[in-house]
Amino acid sequence: MKRPWHFWTLFIAALATVLSAMTWLTFMALDLDRAEIAARQQAELEEDISRALWRMEVTLMPILAKEAARPSSAYAPLAATDSGEKSPHHGELPTPPIELSPLLTNRSKYVLLNFEVGPANKWTSPQSLTGSLCALACRNGASIAEIQQCTHRLDALRGTVEYKTLFERLPEDSQSASTSLPFDLQATNPADPTQTLTNNRMDFNTLQLQVLQDSEPETQSPELTNTYVNRRTPSRNRNDLQQRAAALQTYSQQSIPAEQVLAVGGDTVREGVSRPVWIGSELLFARRVETHDDVRIQGCVLNWPAIKQQLLEEVDDLLPGIDIEPVSQLEQVNVSRMLAALPAQLVITNPSVPQVAWSPMRVSLWIVWACLLLVAVGAGVLLHGVLQLSERRGAFVSAVTHELRTPLTTFRMYSEMLAHDMVPDPARRRTYLETLRREADRLSHLVENVLSYARLERGPTRRGHERLTVDAMLQRMTERLVERAEQADMQLAIRIDPETRDRRLETDPAAVEQILFNLVDNACKYAAAADHRRLNLEVYESDGLLRLSVEDYGPGVAAGNVRKLFRPFSKAVDDAADSTPGVGLGLALCRRLAHELGGRLDFAPHPEGGAIFFLEFPIPDLT
Repeated sequence: MKRPWHFWTLFIAALATVLSAMTWLTFMALDLDRAEIAARQQAELEEDISRALWRMEVTLMPILAKEAARPSSAYAPLAATDSGEKSPHHGELPTPPIELSPLLTNRSKYVLLNFEVGPANKWTSPQSLTGSLCALACRNGASIAEIQQCTHRLDALRGTVEYKTLFERLPEDSQSASTSLPFDLQATNPADPTQTLTNNRMDFNTLQLQVLQDSEPETQSPELTNTYVNRRTPSRNRNDLQQRAAALQTYSQQSIPAEQVLAVGGDTVREGVSRPVWIGSELLFARRVETHDDVRIQGCVLNWPAIKQQLLEEVDDLLPGIDIEPVSQLEQVNVSRMLAALPAQLVITNPSVPQVAWSPMRVSLWIVWACLLLVAVGAGVLLHGVLQLSERRGAFVSAVTHELRTPLTTFRMYSEMLAHDMVPDPARRRTYLETLRREADRLSHLVENVLSYARLERGPTRRGHERLTVDAMLQRMTERLVERAEQADMQLAIRIDPETRDRRLETDPAAVEQILFNLVDNACKYAAAADHRRLNLEVYESDGLLRLSVEDYGPGVAAGNVRKLFRPFSKAVDDAADSTPGVGLGLALCRRLAHELGGRLDFAPHPEGGAIFFLEFPIPDLT
């Protein structure tokens, strides 16, 4: 029976379909896994950006609120105190003492210059003094070098910035808060048109407290910390410009209880909202100051390099290697990166997605692929075994049919001849009857082997074990073994080790007899043409095992047939016709019986040609 190729074709086609589908699913799952990793990394990045922006806002709030809260009178170079001293001459008015502007004596490292400019583009600064004012300031502790430096900066500012340009960039109306965003909060983000800056309803103060708790101690002002103390801390799961803008305005509003509407010298002075603007490369923080006759602009030139360095140091642990770039137009704004206090935004390079070798998805895919391959291999092995078993059983049926045909033909022919008295010679009649008996024994032996193997295939059974000596066991089977050898015109020589003859054992003598008879029967068939007409059966004990060996001097076993020597149904009908009779079941049955006895059956080539089969099983201690 040839192997059916169509079964293998169907199996390979089904396997290819399953593997193709699994490969596609694997690529899809890996894409989803990479997308999930990238989304998780992006979410972590956005969380860090949100925290970094809040830290920066907290750092900027005191700086900008301090400048926004300065009264308009602070921009005068000199100020008179309220208290005065009497003149030494009777009737003269007291002379008020002179005090320097706080902008000249109490300067911030984040402010390069404070200025005031009028409609006639006239620029002044309380830090740029000349003549007697400069001498007076120096006598009162001011530094001449700083005054000269501020004078140079004011001259440079006068040459690059015009009053009209700055006037148009500042808010027109006064508001309750002292600072405003550099851009309209109702604008949308050009980079993300679906994101609107007015969709937040969270508590700004509680968010501000979270940033204060995450900031370094030196960046927190006591006023800012006290403002938001004892507030509930929310989860930091949003990054909204409006939140930070509202927090900035809330802090500024608390720094200035009301609008700066003052009466100075009988004139009403109305201070507007301070706003940061970029004029060229200069970052200005200015406001409108209205009087009854004109509108002036007061503000300062911020030290952008120092502010930028401070901001980057604040967030170096969260976002190392980032940069901050100025933003002068709305089209450049990226809301998720924008600072609320200054017209600037973070510049961050999106990190590459890391290669995760053992993510849960990848581990699951490895397991699924391993299981799939194991199932595929198992199915292939099972199919191979089923087809091979079917092939062997087909060969067995063919061999059994061939084995039965010859004795049945002999039975039919001889029985007809004897029934019709066609054999008058008594000697020939006895010969025919003896042939019929041998054929009957042959059929009986064949049927016995098949039935025994069928019983073993159904499962191990408890056979009849007996306690007897080695000599007694061999006495039961000697006659049958010798008779089988004589039928093949051979001589069976039995040699028993004297020390082993009386050794007591507990075994199944019927199984041992069936094994030895099959071995002798095979030796008689395969060594029938040998010149040396002798079979040897040796019995001896070694290492607690009883060993029985049957050796012949026939042609032996070819090297290519050794592997399938003990395989059941291994002889096809062609093999049975071309060689000795048999169905290829005897040695497989013998090995199974030896295994049930607790022993084993092995083969070895004979040194002088032929074959040697060893049966060994343990001898229990019955003393």
